[in-house]
Amino acid sequence: MGKRVAFITVHECPLASSEGKDRGGINVYTYELGRALSRLGWHVDAFTRIQDDIYERVVSVNERFRVIHLPNGPHTPLGKQEILNNLPEFTAAFVAFAEAEGRPYDLIHAHYYLSGLVAEAANKALPVHIPVVMTYHTMGLMKQLVSRGDTQDPAPRISLERRLTTSLDHFVSASETGKEYLTTLYDADPGRVSVIPPGVDTDLFRPIGKAQAQAEIGMEPDTKSILAVGRIDPVKGFDTLLAAIKILLNKHPDLEDTLCLTIVGGDMDQDKSVWSKELTRLESLRRALNLTTTVQFIPPQPQERLPFYYNAADVVVMPSHYESFGMVALEAVACATPVIATDVTGISQVLKGLPQGHIVSANNPVALAGEIYHVLSNPHEKKRTTDLSGFTWDSAARHVAEVYNNV
Repeated sequence: MGKRVAFITVHECPLASSEGKDRGGINVYTYELGRALSRLGWHVDAFTRIQDDIYERVVSVNERFRVIHLPNGPHTPLGKQEILNNLPEFTAAFVAFAEAEGRPYDLIHAHYYLSGLVAEAANKALPVHIPVVMTYHTMGLMKQLVSRGDTQDPAPRISLERRLTTSLDHFVSASETGKEYLTTLYDADPGRVSVIPPGVDTDLFRPIGKAQAQAEIGMEPDTKSILAVGRIDPVKGFDTLLAAIKILLNKHPDLEDTLCLTIVGGDMDQDKSVWSKELTRLESLRRALNLTTTVQFIPPQPQERLPFYYNAADVVVMPSHYESFGMVALEAVACATPVIATDVTGISQVLKGLPQGHIVSANNPVALAGEIYHVLSNPHEKKRTTDLSGFTWDSAARHVAEVYNNV
């Protein structure tokens, strides 16, 4: 029987897309990495919180990969503070499940600091210490820096994250930049941090004819399409992107009738009473800049729909103020679509070496507007393809498995 690893991913379910929940980087990462590790012979159990009473509590993705839903407060979506408050319940359920299995896990891989806290507490309750590898995904201190302290994070997040750098065994960072943040801001031991970038599913994310992609999503053929994909969060920099679009149209009014910015991640068809603070702010900015006919927000899309959006776009923009990596950019590159990202993203060093990659400074709408115009004026860049053989999930899983074996 192969080795067994317990993924702990409390607040992000690997099955998010198939269960109708918002998709984010951690969802995709845990799902794809779990599948890839299972192909290597690892048995993966991913533990996440119950968010509803509709779906099965234990779901088998394949014969070696299960997703297990455990209680953590009310069975509804909760804010991070409420999830943190209910972690003892989740931890107790995880320990009970692990002990009932009759065979200990060889390793725990915690995703995000909330999951790291579960792993830390579980080891105090389990009869045998299980080594813990942790991926932060995002760091509270960086979010606080770029948002000037205006975050929805629980107050103790940063101190808890700093504690985990000394109490857990090893850490995986998606980029060299992330490793530098961990070692300099959180004083992590550099020898206990491995840099392993995520992968991209090139069977799903691949070039498709632009006309076919536009028809699939109902886009007019002559549209100059700009695309952004991501959760509606201040760190994503969508406010900067809206300002850049306004600057672009002022400098090039001939684009007014054909330019369209689509932001995938915000559902404005919902009742305004359930809009997030950031979505409300962005809608106010969109109206203030008179961009209501140029900029549209659409709900998060299933993974299998996203390739049509990437291929229909002339350029994908990731204007983040902070991004631990940026899998959106990797997905777009796999579709042979130009990408503009800021220099604070983990993937920025990768993009610099790719023909479709363009880098601008963060929070600089003037520079961003200029780069968007450059890409729109050079459509031949869309035809360039890139070898992403170094960014497959199988490659990521092999490197992660090496870390597991060493730990």
